[in-house]
Amino acid sequence: METNQVNPLLFLFCKELTIQLESLSNLQETITPTEFSELISNATHEVLESYTSGEFDLLAYRGTGAEEYKELARRSIDSYSASNTKIGEITDRHAELLNETSSSKLIDFSKISEKFNAIQDHLNDEVSRANDVIHTLLEQVKTLEIKTSLDPLTKAYNRYALHEYLKVVLEKEKLDYDIFALMIDVDDFKIINDRFGHIAGDKVLIFIVKLFKKALRDGDRVYRFGGEEFIILLNRTDAAGAQLVAERLLNLCRNNKPLFQNQQIPVTLSIGLTKIIEGDTIDAIINRSDVALYRAKKNGKDRLEMEF
Repeated sequence: METNQVNPLLFLFCKELTIQLESLSNLQETITPTEFSELISNATHEVLESYTSGEFDLLAYRGTGAEEYKELARRSIDSYSASNTKIGEITDRHAELLNETSSSKLIDFSKISEKFNAIQDHLNDEVSRANDVIHTLLEQVKTLEIKTSLDPLTKAYNRYALHEYLKVVLEKEKLDYDIFALMIDVDDFKIINDRFGHIAGDKVLIFIVKLFKKALRDGDRVYRFGGEEFIILLNRTDAAGAQLVAERLLNLCRNNKPLFQNQQIPVTLSIGLTKIIEGDTIDAIINRSDVALYRAKKNGKDRLEMEF
């Protein structure tokens, strides 16, 4: 296995383990070391199945914080390796105690009971510690899930999250409702960077995403597609409603200029609109919206064009 495949596989392993832990937590509050070992085995099996069957897409997992997942996996393995070692030592102490009693003619039951109770307390403490580690790791994995789905600068969803969401939508034979995609580009963004600086350019992107979120409904999603390009998915609307939203976004950017060092930065957008249809692919959706966006740029910018 190539080195660049290690991190993505660990990323998938942690996701599989998280799913199984969440499922088990719905049935019981604690987990034994044996049960945890079974979960590890099951998660490993799922990863190997995905890899050998060709279902595992390495490119989709690149740049998604896999190093952080790798660290979680290492810590969990180290922790439970330590737990298993300690539990093994406790088991050995049980065996030693039994050997002591078998070689003695007189058995001191109070002493034996005291030793067994002490050993059992150690075992309970170790299992409790293991359960605490599981809970902590689970929370950290959830945090990483959020981090790997968000663009760190604008806090919009990132391109990976867009692909994951569209894959789920397009797997259905029939769409549950109409979905429209807006591909949005900040006009003359290079000029903004050259004139005001890259810090100002970052401020503009953050400002624009905040405008988007204020103008959209809760069910609509904003994704940073790359650089100064964004994609917005509009759910449960029609073509007229999607056009209305796009025009609203154009007006908001025209009439709201972000401030940087007491200077107003004029910002306009070009938007390409398309509708997601049954049998669509992610590439087809991106291509249609990109064609419409290119036409908006060619026809003077600061405008909306559509491609159906």
